Amino acid sequence: MQTSDAYILGRRIKYLDPLAICEAKHHGPNTWKEDHDLFKNCKTHAHIAKERKFHLKEAMKMVAAYIAKMMKKWEDDADVIFAPYNIRYFYF
Repeated sequence: MQTSDAYILGRRIKYLDPLAICEAKHHGPNTWKEDHDLFKNCKTHAHIAKERKFHLKEAMKMVAAYIAKMMKKWEDDADVIFAPYNIRYFYF
C-alpha cells in the first residue's frame, strides 16, 4: 500500500508509527480506575482527578513530541507525511 501511494501521488511519502500515536497512548490515563497504583496516595476524588489530568497531559506531550520529532527528521526527505488515525491499541 505504501509503495502504491507514493507511485500514485508521485510524491515522497512517510508514515507515522500507528502504535506511537494510537488513542491508548494519549487516552490511557482516562481509563485508569480509582484503585490505580498512581492514585494510592490520593485521598479525595478531586485529588485523583488532578493526578489523572496531570498524567493525561504528560501522555499527550509524549505523543506530540514524537510527531514533532518525526516531522523534523523527515523535513527534507518527505513531501507528504501520513498519520493513521482512529487506531486503537488496547495493550497499553
